[in-house]
Amino acid sequence: MKKFGLGIGFVFMVALTFGQLDSLNERECKRMQLFVGQELKLKNYARATMYYLKGEEICNNYDAKKYKNMIQTMRNTVATEKDKARKKLYIDTLVSAYDRVEQKGFFNPAEASVRGLYVLQSSSPNREKADSLFTIAFEQGNTFKDAQLSYYYYNLYTMYSRAKDAQKELYKKRMISDYFSLSRKIENEGFKARTLETMTNYFNTVVRTCEDILPELLGFMSDLPQEKDKKKKAVTNFLNLLKEKQCTESDEYAMLIDTIISIDNTVDAVLAKADLLKVKKKYKASIEVYRTALEMADNDTLRGDVQLSILEIQYNNLNSFKSAYNTAMSISGLNRSKALMVASNCVARLANTCGSSTFDRKCNYYYAAQLATNAGESSLASKYLQSCPSSDEIFSNNSPTQVTLSCWGVTVDVK
Repeated sequence: MKKFGLGIGFVFMVALTFGQLDSLNERECKRMQLFVGQELKLKNYARATMYYLKGEEICNNYDAKKYKNMIQTMRNTVATEKDKARKKLYIDTLVSAYDRVEQKGFFNPAEASVRGLYVLQSSSPNREKADSLFTIAFEQGNTFKDAQLSYYYYNLYTMYSRAKDAQKELYKKRMISDYFSLSRKIENEGFKARTLETMTNYFNTVVRTCEDILPELLGFMSDLPQEKDKKKKAVTNFLNLLKEKQCTESDEYAMLIDTIISIDNTVDAVLAKADLLKVKKKYKASIEVYRTALEMADNDTLRGDVQLSILEIQYNNLNSFKSAYNTAMSISGLNRSKALMVASNCVARLANTCGSSTFDRKCNYYYAAQLATNAGESSLASKYLQSCPSSDEIFSNNSPTQVTLSCWGVTVDVK
């Protein structure tokens, strides 16, 4: 009984001691929370963070609400810290806190995009962890800011750069598919143009060929923005992308052109259609579309450029020199000199078919030289003058001072 009594006494003393310790810890825990509140009233987020961390240890961890408040205080600390070195340390502390919150089952997926950004901004970024967080963020419909989108794509690019073999190909495919989906997001949700530019720079570093991107384009086309201006801008961006990757001969490029025209039948869209037909070597169809654009043009400069495009097809692609000549002679303004040079070449190319005699045919070169001179091409003019009738040929044809060229309806001086 005596031993039993001593045992009971010992247990009581131990219980009393632990009770006192629990009571002391509870008081210290409440004191830390009191200090947190005082510092938050003064917006001293760094000191509040310090007391939160002390309290986490003394209070034997927090519940979900206290962890949520602690995380927000840490975020405020990072946001208000001006010193770069200290800011980096606070970010590291915040990342560790997020890890503990996740381990305890309190992490809110609504913060996945925010947490992912902090992971990448830490002193030792875990890129795979950040990528998984951003993936969760997309799945959960998190609100993204420009920086988060940029960091996400940059992180994907970095993982691609470091990967090898099959893993590298996997990241490449993701960079392509994500580029399309994020471009839609940028257009739909009004992100800054700079965000798309930054993403495009990384994309172009990895994706270099037409074959890389065409398989993903149909998915992009099936989910365009509904608002007219956003839809037009999205399609235009990808038209430019396909041009850069030399995909202008693809059916997908033609589809985008038709989409642009259906959205907003502007002269730019019609010109793009004409350019496409030219690339596909459908020259006559291209000229017809250029003529449509010519009717839509609202200024002389644009009209001159369209006429010059028609002229180039007629001369270079169709060898239709008479038609090219007629088009060239109708062009004025800034493109007049270029047009006259082409007209000069057309006259020279048809010289042997214009005139009833060798002398008449050689006289075409007087006109070719005259057009070249008017175009400012003196060397070309000299070349054509060498093909004009010689003095003996002029004498043999009764030394005419002028000759009318029936093909061109002009009279030239014989020299």
